[in-house]
Amino acid sequence: MAPAGPIVTVATICFDGFGDEDFAPTFASASELGVRDIEFNAWYPRNLTPAGIARIVERCTTAGLRPAALQVSAFAPGPEPHDLTREVSRWMWLLDAAQRLGVSVVKATGSARGERGGLDAVVALLREVAPAAQASGITIAIENHARNVIEFPEDYRRIFADVESPAIGMCLDTGHFVASGVDPLDIVDEFAARVVHVDLKDCTGAGGDFVRFGEGVVDFDTILSRVVATGYTGHLVVELPLVDRSTMIADLTAGAVIASRSAHPNHPPTEE
Repeated sequence: MAPAGPIVTVATICFDGFGDEDFAPTFASASELGVRDIEFNAWYPRNLTPAGIARIVERCTTAGLRPAALQVSAFAPGPEPHDLTREVSRWMWLLDAAQRLGVSVVKATGSARGERGGLDAVVALLREVAPAAQASGITIAIENHARNVIEFPEDYRRIFADVESPAIGMCLDTGHFVASGVDPLDIVDEFAARVVHVDLKDCTGAGGDFVRFGEGVVDFDTILSRVVATGYTGHLVVELPLVDRSTMIADLTAGAVIASRSAHPNHPPTEE
């Protein structure tokens, strides 16, 4: 039996792309990858109704898959009090939806920098929802994103200084940090205690494009070995947006191999 460690996970965006596919490609193809834990990118209305959540649970049971995390649309509080009220209300339901789905992580990033009230509005929102998240046993994973209000180390420093809650943590996205010109190793060194989720994607460099695993400059083995050395036991999410269905399984297998050898270095997988 392999030792306990991080959990190799795959995101539905890898199979479905960015469109509303009702997760049909995910349920049709995930078993080919050999990864059971699935992060659901729930960006469309039917994904997040009570019936939609119940259907995901039922389909996972039938397919032998496990919901691992829920990614939702960006934090969007806005500058006005009623904007914040609407967004707090949305997050109250998202925490409920996560519990129904059986996951303990809800992931989101922010809006474009300078929009919807900026970082001040995100902080105000997190202050309101953090107590409810903590009471629900849910962690909100804040994902970095290039050209976003949540992009650089200073953005996280501000959030963590102003929202002192164990329910608020960082989703470290390797590709987006590299695209923003930030070294993920520096992020691990500074924020290891706050990293609650890790997204794996490759990138051609600062300001560059996201590419298949191995075609970019991200040094996954060094980054992930340092993450694992901190005691991290959360999800390592293969998150390559769909490139080509004809090569999809091979593209994702490359990411799953990277994640697996980092999660269980003494029991490396065999790459076919």
